[in-house]
Amino acid sequence: MLLNFRCEDEMVAVDVSRQGDDWRLVIDGQEAPLRAIRDQTGSWLVDTHQGRRRLWVARDGDRFLVFCDGRVHVLDLPDPEVADDEEQTSAGGGLFAAMPGKVVKVLVEQAARVEAGQAVLIMESMKMETEMTAPVAGTVAAVHVQDGQLVGQGDALVDITADITEESEGDDS
Repeated sequence: MLLNFRCEDEMVAVDVSRQGDDWRLVIDGQEAPLRAIRDQTGSWLVDTHQGRRRLWVARDGDRFLVFCDGRVHVLDLPDPEVADDEEQTSAGGGLFAAMPGKVVKVLVEQAARVEAGQAVLIMESMKMETEMTAPVAGTVAAVHVQDGQLVGQGDALVDITADITEESEGDDS
């Protein structure tokens, strides 16, 4: 999977692929092998040449938020249409909790119209608030959570029925 890593004002290309039990990371043409295992809490234990780190990954639309060593790192999909990781979103427009946390504020109601990228709820996890956005334009089919609710990794948060537009049907690009 090709991602763009934002570091200060610079964008760095990162290619991530799985090789058996290991992962291969290519950053600006330099290979950085690593071993990553998911533990019972949903976090990842990652062994690199710099030692072992615990990190959490949350998907927010076309971004991956990586929480490590008290910092949040952002990885962007260069083109959301070619994303091959659907772990945090369904084929429609479902949002799922990427890690255990608390729903701070639900920003939409059932039957509301939303645009792709519009904030639909705010989650708190590891003392960090994350704005969860609609992965598609459409109508909110269901809201599965309420303000203050604790959720586990993988819990359904919001379902969105995607719009079918003439533009996407006739798009030649």
